[in-house]
Amino acid sequence: MSIVVKEKIGTRTLQRSALSSPTGKRVFDVFDDPPTSDKPLTAMVALRAEGVPKLGDSHPEDRTMTLNSFDVKANTSSNHLQTITCNYAVTGLDGGGTYTALSTGVRGVFMDTWRNNPYPPPVEFPNSVGILTVDIEGDYVDVAGKAVSVAIMQQTLEMRSPFANEPDFGIIRQITNTRNLGEWNGFPEGVLLYLGASASVTNGNIWTTTHKFAADPIYHARQVSAKLSDGKPDLIEIDPPDNAPEGSVATLHAKRVYWVQKFPYLRDFGALGIGNP
Repeated sequence: MSIVVKEKIGTRTLQRSALSSPTGKRVFDVFDDPPTSDKPLTAMVALRAEGVPKLGDSHPEDRTMTLNSFDVKANTSSNHLQTITCNYAVTGLDGGGTYTALSTGVRGVFMDTWRNNPYPPPVEFPNSVGILTVDIEGDYVDVAGKAVSVAIMQQTLEMRSPFANEPDFGIIRQITNTRNLGEWNGFPEGVLLYLGASASVTNGNIWTTTHKFAADPIYHARQVSAKLSDGKPDLIEIDPPDNAPEGSVATLHAKRVYWVQKFPYLRDFGALGIGNP
């Protein structure tokens, strides 16, 4: 099989707008000439042919743009021809990086709360069990050991991988439900939780993979009150403060409250091959 790669004349484009970053396209015909067998030319073989630009390559007329995705279309009249459209853009955070699309949002997540203004949880817990058996202190807000529900704001993040090949599901499984080891894409260590990825394949072998994350300001740790051997909350009676209104009485509250971390493990998200290093 002899693979020929030819850029189609007149198809190279550059687009600029005052409201968005520049984008560009280049179109290539990739074909087997002459066909050496009845075996069709697949999209993946065409993408890997010598002469087809690679992901991350700069646009020849604007070095600020890099190749971030491909559109591959098989020719209906020949099994030996693939047309590849190369899409260029200024990608990533701060003008650099390796992903083709980024979406983000903010959501409220309710958590059981026994104390306001506690000592913050540590980034890394001292054990893999994820329980820090030191009282978090702070202001009592529970009602006789029963937690109140307080919303914390989480930022959600989805990154689409620029790679058209099959994702490394082994790496994805290893990193799912772990937090970022070291700063990653502007998020401090331990703040970002990797939720896994969704992937689809088209045209035989062209993969689209979207990685999902959630950022939590308290490192995804949660408050848990201590309980007695019978399962009831361990309570303490707190006298009213000196400046309390006349007639105020003592109140019951959870005696001890701990930080619990359901996601104690930190991993290097650089293994995913997306985002800024």
